[in-house]
Order: sequence, then structure tokens, then C-alpha cells
Amino acid sequence: MNSINILGININTFTKKQALIKIKEFLNGGKHHFITTPNPEIILAADNDKEFFSILNKADLSLPDGVGLKIAAWLMGVNFQRITGADLLKDILALAEARNRRVAILNWQDGLSSAANIQKVLADKYPKLRALAVDIGRQAIMPEEKLAQVKEFKPEIIFLTLGAPYQEKFIFHNLAKLPSVKIGLGVGGAFDFLIGKLPRAPLWFRKIGLEWLWRLFKQPARWKRIYNAVIVFPVKFIVWRFK
Repeated sequence: MNSINILGININTFTKKQALIKIKEFLNGGKHHFITTPNPEIILAADNDKEFFSILNKADLSLPDGVGLKIAAWLMGVNFQRITGADLLKDILALAEARNRRVAILNWQDGLSSAANIQKVLADKYPKLRALAVDIGRQAIMPEEKLAQVKEFKPEIIFLTLGAPYQEKFIFHNLAKLPSVKIGLGVGGAFDFLIGKLPRAPLWFRKIGLEWLWRLFKQPARWKRIYNAVIVFPVKFIVWRFK
């Protein structure tokens, strides 16, 4: 079995190695592919947003990001590897650099990191990577001038930093307008970690599933989101699973 359903959302149970094999297949093909990395917050948001719910279930690859999903799957008798968006971002960037694939980053203009910040860190960390970073808003439809700029660059991979559900909706509504793109993926604030705008939790925190506690300490304004992931999601899951 390569997938599991949690609160109505289909999630693949691939290891990261298997996921990267799929991603390489996507790059070698000629079609558009949409990748998501659901976590408890995203699944809760989809529970109250029919369009978002539908979009998540149309993803070509849905990889679990969040210890809450790992625990939920374990309660269903399934064990899978958690694949964080931050780790997947670095793997795909390295793959794109090695294979000479163009990457575009559509960056939220009001986020912590600017397109210029992203362009600089990519030049430093991935010097052979051909990349374009563009600041955009959170509107569902891409402005024509930005669309023309990205189309001219002809990326094969696009990353969105708009946060959920904006980035997933944006990819769904705009991917067909970018004929060169083979993979679209929303990565939220993953570039903030790569750039150093936000410190990531120490590895041992991540390994024992307490990255959320580290983020609460570093970003107390996120308390409501963390409360939803740590308290609300388990309750909803238990009611859904055992009703």
C-alpha cells in the first residue's frame, strides 16, 4: 500500500528515497505534476475549505510533513517516514543543480524573505543552479507581467512560498499557464530556514517530534497554529477514526 487516508486526505507513504525517485520520473516526463506536503494544520484547514480539500486530493504526490500525521498513521497500523518540506526543498534544489534544471521561486512579497534574499542564498549554496525568484502576492491568479517573466525563464520546477492554502490553490490554478513546468510544490517558510531568517530546531528536537515546541519558543505568535496541530488535530482524528 502506497497511501493512507487521514481525515479524508490521501497521503503517500513513500520513503524519501522513493519520493525522490518519483520526482525524477516527473522531471523526465512531459506532464505537469503537483506535489503537496500536508501536515495537521493543512488537513484541519482543508476540513473547512471544500476547494482546498479537493485540490489536496488531486496532488500527484502527497508527502507527510508533521509528527501528528505519523502518530495518526501509527494508530491506523501504518508506519511511514515523515518528509518535511524544508528537507525536500534542499533535496530538489540539489537534484535540479545536478541535472541542470531551471527553478523558479514565486515568493510571498510580505514574507520574511525577499526574492533578492532567495536569489542570493541560491547563488551561494547552489552556484550552478539556474534560478529565478519573483515576489508575488497571495492572489489566486498570477499577474500577467509576472507570468510573462516566469514563462520567459522556462523553469521546470516552481516553488511557492505563499503558505497554505494559498500556495496550493495558486499552483492548481496557474500550473497549466506555465508549459515548461513539470513540478509545482508549495514550501511555505522553508526558504526562511535556508536563508537563516529563522533558526531551525536542532536535529534531536526534530527526531523526537518536538520541532513544534522549538517553533513555539522561537515564534510565540504561532501559538494558535501550534495549538491546532497539537491539540485540535488529535481530537478530530480520534473522533473521525473511532466514530
